[in-house]
Amino acid sequence: MSGTASCLTYYDVEVGSQYLSPTRTIAECDLMQFAGLTGDFNELHTSATFAEKTRFGQRIAHGMLILSIANGLYMRSGIFSTSVFLGIENWKSAKPVFIGDTLRLRLTIADKRLTKDQKRGIIGMQYEVLNQLGDVVAEGVFRRMVNIPEASGQ
Repeated sequence: MSGTASCLTYYDVEVGSQYLSPTRTIAECDLMQFAGLTGDFNELHTSATFAEKTRFGQRIAHGMLILSIANGLYMRSGIFSTSVFLGIENWKSAKPVFIGDTLRLRLTIADKRLTKDQKRGIIGMQYEVLNQLGDVVAEGVFRRMVNIPEASGQ
């Protein structure tokens, strides 16, 4: 498994290659700022009193917040200097994320292909968001388009 990468190209990555991002700890302010930004003030995320009566026993992070953080962890990993987001497939939240949990992204190159004009590459990246215990808390496939370096000769 590769560690964090530094600005790779389409030709540098192979199907099955894995990369780990830096980590990020979820804070209470993350939940409140996300609620304010999106308007999702569900009490499961914003009320300690409400959440302690649920099966989780405490507030949990918004699933969409974790998806957004996964994207930020990808950006922090520095795998590609630039890429264009094309879409997400089969995203699911597998386990709750609590305030104080530390997350990291394990990214596996799932597939890759050149565009019809062969000037760009389309890469499928399996995202697995891991907590501090190594449990997968969310996962899915992100598709990104990357430029092909002209000087590569390929």
